[in-house]
Order: sequence, then C-alpha cells, then structure tokens
Amino acid sequence: MIFYCIIILWLITDLVSKYFASIFLDGKVQILWDFLYLYHIKNDGIAFSIDVPFLKIVTIVLILGIFYYYFKEEKNKQSRLVDISFGLILAGAIWNGIERVLYSQVTDFIAVRWFAIFNIADSFITIWAILYIYYLYITWALVHKK
Repeated sequence: MIFYCIIILWLITDLVSKYFASIFLDGKVQILWDFLYLYHIKNDGIAFSIDVPFLKIVTIVLILGIFYYYFKEEKNKQSRLVDISFGLILAGAIWNGIERVLYSQVTDFIAVRWFAIFNIADSFITIWAILYIYYLYITWALVHKK
C-alpha cells in the first residue's frame, strides 16, 4: 500500500512543481547564494542532458522494466524500504516519462552550480538509488555476517 501512496503523492508533487516552475520562473532565482538556484529550462535529453537515440522507446521500456522487476523480484520481500525506494523511482520515472513521450522534453528547474539543472523527479530517482543500494548492502551484510 505504501508503494502506491508514494507514487501518487510524489507524482502530484512533481506535476505541481513543474507547473509552477513553467508559470512563475522567469530568469534565475537564487536560493542559496549562487550555489543553489531556480532556473526553468526544457531538457530534451535524459539525465544530465545526455542525448539518447530512441529516447521515447527507451523511456517506456525502462519504466515497464522497473515495474516488472519490482513486482517479480522485490514486492514479496515485504520490505518497507524496498517499497519506498521503488515507489520513488517510479514516481520520478513516470512523470518524466510522460513529459518525454508527449512533449519530447522534460521540465527542469533546480540548479546546482557546477553540477546540473534537474527537477524533483530526478531527485526521487537519486533517493531511490541511495535507499536501494543501502538495502542491498544491509541484506548482503546480514547474509555474510560471521
């Protein structure tokens, strides 16, 4: 149940944040000096604006693959951490995927100096990776505990 709640909550959060960024962000808005700021752009690549051939097809395949893997391999483990982490990646991937398939670009608006401009969905994907790697490490550590 938490898996579905996370997806719905964060899909709405991502959608609303991108809507407000599209409507209200005009130019650079500093948040934390010149290190963190808001700046609205349209990104036609994948993470870090990397150009990927057949991006729409790749996006759909990745989202379906993540759903399949979660339901086939992870759902039955009854781990709240796994449910939360996969809910986050799917929430991030779904709305970015919808934008990418429908508009051939994604709305980005959070900028970190010397790094990248990204959106909340990208943050969900990053948090998923951290949580899932942590889960895998803990699982591995318990199995290999002496």
